[in-house]
Amino acid sequence: MHRMRALTTTGLRLAVAAVVLLAACGGDNDDAGAPGATGENSSPAVVERLRLRGGPFGYPSPFGYVRGPGLVYTGYAFDTLIWKDSTGKLIPWLATEWSHSPDGKEWRFTLRDGVKWHDGRPLTVDDVVFTFQYLTKGPGRQTGVIHTQGVDVIAEVVPEGTNQVIFRLQRPYAAFEESIAGRALIIPKHVWADVTDPAKLRGPQALLGSGPYKVESTDEAIGRYLFTANQDHFLGPPTVRRLELSPAPDPLRALERGEVDASAFFLEEQGPPDQALAAFADRARWGRIEGPGEWTRALHFNMTKGFPYDNKGFRQAVAYAVDRKDLVDRILLGRGQPGSAGILAPSHPFAAKDLPTYERDVEKAKSLLDQIGIRDGNGDGKRDLPDGKPFSPELLTSSQFSPKTPELVKEYLRAVGVDVRITSLDGAAADEATTRGAYELAVIGYGGLGGDADFPLRIRLSSRVPARSFFNVLGYQNPQYEDLAARQAALLDTEQRKNVVQEIQRIVADDVPSLPLYLPTRLLIFDKRIFDAWYFTPGGVWGAYPGPENKQAFVTGRTTGLERRPR
Repeated sequence: MHRMRALTTTGLRLAVAAVVLLAACGGDNDDAGAPGATGENSSPAVVERLRLRGGPFGYPSPFGYVRGPGLVYTGYAFDTLIWKDSTGKLIPWLATEWSHSPDGKEWRFTLRDGVKWHDGRPLTVDDVVFTFQYLTKGPGRQTGVIHTQGVDVIAEVVPEGTNQVIFRLQRPYAAFEESIAGRALIIPKHVWADVTDPAKLRGPQALLGSGPYKVESTDEAIGRYLFTANQDHFLGPPTVRRLELSPAPDPLRALERGEVDASAFFLEEQGPPDQALAAFADRARWGRIEGPGEWTRALHFNMTKGFPYDNKGFRQAVAYAVDRKDLVDRILLGRGQPGSAGILAPSHPFAAKDLPTYERDVEKAKSLLDQIGIRDGNGDGKRDLPDGKPFSPELLTSSQFSPKTPELVKEYLRAVGVDVRITSLDGAAADEATTRGAYELAVIGYGGLGGDADFPLRIRLSSRVPARSFFNVLGYQNPQYEDLAARQAALLDTEQRKNVVQEIQRIVADDVPSLPLYLPTRLLIFDKRIFDAWYFTPGGVWGAYPGPENKQAFVTGRTTGLERRPR
């Protein structure tokens, strides 16, 4: 077996990303001795209460949360085998060490001694084995929740003695550490063994984890959550004793009024104008950090609907018609950048640089549409299908995000003769509709473009991976892509994998199965007097959520290390 390295392959990639992130940061969070300070010689002060912006992200159980923020909230109460620090390095959590066989098909994890569930019962190897059996062969398999992505590669999980667990894989999986060991929430067997419909379980049992916080109360309808410190956590009581998450429709104003202690902006509708930021110029009180975007609003084509969505010429025409630089200026107020046609975030260390940019070219778009037979047959300025039927595709969007984006996309396409009809649904309904493929075109928001490349480039795109969530691209068919996507997932050598991933991006950029429109620059403003150990995790928390709420900082009060706090 290969012993755990000081920096794993995944950790190396994320550490490179951290250099990019830190170079972009303008933070003031290095005051040793301040609350939550990270100075090497300081002892982080206890923070009795930290107030953050919440939102309607479901029930904080492993099968009841909604989207990335909901997973983050759930992760306060539930732990994973390993975790990430501020550099993106993978660090021990429930497991103290891990190793893999030379062929990468077997992984061995040693569990930490003395870990308890919130009800006082010990967390054992049986719980870990049960968790993955539940997710791969049991009722948890069909839920499609974010933290189960990739677990289908597991052939079996078996105990080894009293403190080790062995994973045997169907094939080597390069993303195993980040995407499975670092993402799958470990659940108690004594709670879930008899639960056949996990999404419906509610009440204290559903919230019983081993994490650093216990769920004190929750109102999923409005998005209010209260977490209190687990005094018996294996790292000791968290530095931040109480997390209060409440709705804040205007997060900047809520911060200025003292209603929250930090406000993060990484979605397009939250970008504050420069003049509004002037109120936070007092560097003695306010800290500020920035980082490159890993969340996108992307245009999806449902290729299962047939022509013209499954036609590359049509998709390229749309890409040339949409002015993504204009979207950055008008939606993000300039704070962000156009997405890459190769899907990965431009800041990703595996991002290819030699890709088509699809800068707006109206005449090119018109020519491509003409070539595939979508023309204006009656002179009304609107294009028709080759059989003469009017072509007016539906553009599905979510009211959870900016309504300006689909309106501008409609405007761009109208300029080349394509008349789209916008259908806006609430967040839950839009996610449900896109999951089951009830759309032709859709503008969808999601993160994960800065995490391990397997998630955005294989799990989201491949027709060989069952589509189980709103972010999946439907109906993409390209045998060359499929072969390379499967190959990169099994490559453990970083440089070899990077080369294959970059070739995949060239294929995808030409095929345009989906088009990331823009990636907002991440911004966090916080009250340094309350807590200042903030950072954006390179690759995101869970490889999906680009926000700043990494529980490692809340638990330890530091950006790195796992020093156990005294009780």
